[in-house]
Amino acid sequence: MGSNHLNEESQFVEKTCISKPVKATKKLSFLEKVAYGMGGGGEVLMSNIIFSLAYPIYQAGLGIDARLIGLAVGLPRFWDAISDPLMGNISDNARTRWGRRRPFIFIGAIITGLLCMLLWMPPAGLSKTMIFCYFTLISILYFTSYTVFFVAYNGLGFELTSDYDGRTSVMSFKTFFMNFGGGLFLPLAFRMCFWFGDNKIEGVRVVGIIFGIAMICFGILPSIFCKERVHQQQKISFLDAIKYTLKNKPFMIVCGIILFAITGLYVAVPLQYYINMAYVLPGNESVTSKFMMYGLYTSCIAGFLSVPIVNLFSRIFGKRRVLQAGMFLVIVGMVSSWLYYTPRNAYLQLFFGLTVSPGMTCGWVILPALVADICDLDELSTGRRREGMFGAIFSFLMKAGVSLIMIASGYVVSWTCYNASLPTQSDLTIFRLRFMTAFVPVIFLGVALVLSFIYPLNKAKILEIQDQLRKKKQEENL
Repeated sequence: MGSNHLNEESQFVEKTCISKPVKATKKLSFLEKVAYGMGGGGEVLMSNIIFSLAYPIYQAGLGIDARLIGLAVGLPRFWDAISDPLMGNISDNARTRWGRRRPFIFIGAIITGLLCMLLWMPPAGLSKTMIFCYFTLISILYFTSYTVFFVAYNGLGFELTSDYDGRTSVMSFKTFFMNFGGGLFLPLAFRMCFWFGDNKIEGVRVVGIIFGIAMICFGILPSIFCKERVHQQQKISFLDAIKYTLKNKPFMIVCGIILFAITGLYVAVPLQYYINMAYVLPGNESVTSKFMMYGLYTSCIAGFLSVPIVNLFSRIFGKRRVLQAGMFLVIVGMVSSWLYYTPRNAYLQLFFGLTVSPGMTCGWVILPALVADICDLDELSTGRRREGMFGAIFSFLMKAGVSLIMIASGYVVSWTCYNASLPTQSDLTIFRLRFMTAFVPVIFLGVALVLSFIYPLNKAKILEIQDQLRKKKQEENL
């Protein structure tokens, strides 16, 4: 960064007070780790349930154009992304008797769970246009309340401990319970739609209630059992908060990694339903739902087993190397899908979870831990702890990428010429589905991998920054 920026930051620090975090908690209580981690179980349900059911229910079941479903899912998600920085600044500046994170976590989890129930209950007798409008409206409200929960939850996790390896441990608990919540519920989501009522449209109403209750139960736990460890500090305006966050180069590199990695993943994931229906299990939706359930279970089990390994390896080899290994594994898994998505043996598709899920686990554990480290660098520059804004910008870029991909996914499905009314799909449709699943994601994942090599912070540098913060605090107390 240039001298002008350094002078500007120096002036900014002079005008602000240094935040007063509690002394580094090297041994964060097991209860707090578990409670925070279980919030991740609720978060993974909130962020994935729409993607799991939107197309099978609203497109294949209710006959809404796939492009409209892409808009109904993507546009609210884009609004969700835009509202994240605003919510991050609100949370950072909040002053309540219960803290600046926990009230938003508690309220956000409850409202999101209730709206999940409404998502899958369009009134009977509506036209297709009105069904589309209903789904879009509830989706907007749903993702707004999800933002309230998610931004505060992320900020709380970043500030739970200042111990370098302890941050990885916290995110390991979160990732473990994300796999637990995802593994217990998400694989059953579409399958359960056939268990209640006479058809999946009736069944999904019950499924929405079950998922809504699970979101509430998991989501409120961090607000009850976790402690906030940053005292009140001087408020910062929204524009200044954005300004200083975007000037943090290591943070922007991390954002680039997550943006391209998520884009690569979400290009392929929505197509798994269609590639089964068109190629692996032609036209057999019931069996397709079963194999999608098997695939999600395989992914979650692989994720479970990977978490302690990722945590251990990050201590031995460093966070960046583990992140790079994970992204390489995801690339291998995507390319290999050309071979294991085959009608000769539908069970081979389970290799997708065995290869991709461990690689994704590396990202889910390491990237948030890197953001927590970056907050130390930011405190040295600005004099404040601003985990809420960093988490919000991080999630903004992640969600913006997801929303654009979800909007594009409807057009991708349309481009493949998939036609749900036909008993069999053309060879061109099958080729396009397989190509989009196997090779297009590699472009985005490759960019993310390259960015990881230029990330500049390591354990030694973070410990040096923390030492400077301690010295500054000691000087302030003299």
